Amino acid sequence: SMNEHMANSEPDQAALQPPKTKKPRLEAPSSGQPSSNIPLKMAEFPVGNLENFYKPCPNYRLPVEQGAFSLDGEGVCHLDRSQLRYYSHPARLNLDLKVGYDDYVPKTTNVPSNGLRPILRWINNNGEYFRPKLHSPGPEGKNGEISSSDSLLGFGSPSKKERPSNLCTNFISWRGMLTKLLCTPYNKTEPWKMAATLCDGTIYFNEIETKEKREREANQTPREREMCYWGYKFEDYMTTREPPGSTTLQNPKSVSRSSTSDKSGTANPLEGFCTVVRTRMNTHSIVMAAEVDCCERIAKEKPPQNYVELKTSRVILTDRNKASFRRYKLMKWWAQSFLVGVPKIVCGFRNDDGIVTTLQSFKTAEIPRETQMDLSIWQPSVCLNFMDELLTWIRSTVVKDDPNTVYVIEWTMPYEGVSCRECPAHSEHVFLPEWYLSKLLLPPDNS
Repeated sequence: SMNEHMANSEPDQAALQPPKTKKPRLEAPSSGQPSSNIPLKMAEFPVGNLENFYKPCPNYRLPVEQGAFSLDGEGVCHLDRSQLRYYSHPARLNLDLKVGYDDYVPKTTNVPSNGLRPILRWINNNGEYFRPKLHSPGPEGKNGEISSSDSLLGFGSPSKKERPSNLCTNFISWRGMLTKLLCTPYNKTEPWKMAATLCDGTIYFNEIETKEKREREANQTPREREMCYWGYKFEDYMTTREPPGSTTLQNPKSVSRSSTSDKSGTANPLEGFCTVVRTRMNTHSIVMAAEVDCCERIAKEKPPQNYVELKTSRVILTDRNKASFRRYKLMKWWAQSFLVGVPKIVCGFRNDDGIVTTLQSFKTAEIPRETQMDLSIWQPSVCLNFMDELLTWIRSTVVKDDPNTVYVIEWTMPYEGVSCRECPAHSEHVFLPEWYLSKLLLPPDNS
């Protein structure tokens, strides 16, 4: 269960130590002089026999929220919780996901991807979460070893807002990229590609759009475009901006009605609320940001344990539908919510006309049990052990500490191994901006 993999573990001293691993296998470029597109050298992490990963799950610490930021209707980042929405069960079903589609502007049409920029801006403005604190020796202390856990709990010096150069963190990433890593052992159809840069002891991941994804988006049918909108519209139906404590809270029924009374508008895909969490997988300390659909109106737990993930899926009519749902969708949903510690997923099952007819809740920790009747489908332990060993390999391969050096890490046909190539300095994939490296609180263009 989730709790079994998420026990507390030691503070982050290991973040400062590179892991002990074998040197990666290196291959020289095939021919010619290095150009900006020819790798300097290549390494590969083989993903052959999954039985290598059949062992107890690595320790995964319960993620702790460090902060949050919001993206407004233009996609501009604000360091606040203004876009957080509250879960609101609709008063009636048969939700029409087509409503408002005529005025829909897809996410990629007019706004370039921000990449890691919102996360980097949050880090520059929240240095106290990364400031290490020396322990004094004692029964609780670690003989003077550095730990960032105390500063994470707010014991760091509040006057030192500026972020330290060493973040005492192994990896910084969007959750979406880490979800792809976690699902890789069972993924033989969807390639992924990312840039990795080691800067002051921390490796940053930045997703690179694959050729296949570009082609897929360029060739989308009108029907596929509309179905992308349906997910955003479902979130609109299932959430409200009314904060807890508003007058309607006294009467739960009126909350539902008020939140669904005007859902005739167009859902905006650019708006979003993002949590920033710190966690640890075995020896790897990780800080990741993730978009959150909504939180429970009356929270029994603190974030991220009061967050709710919203999904839509086609109604399951046949055994084949059910097998596909368990094999592909449930694994991705589990991976995505498990990584940030979101305990609950609510799915709206829709028909082919985009009408949601039923809702079903899934507990993230129990999803593996849904699929364990057939162990050949997928196993969480394989995913987690794979990711743990892949991160260890990345730490032994991405070794040049320089913000202008990028390693391109890729999973693609024939899906036999994850490759890593170092690009020449100042390649097109460099992604850490100058304002971040200079520790500016606000990017020059306020982006």
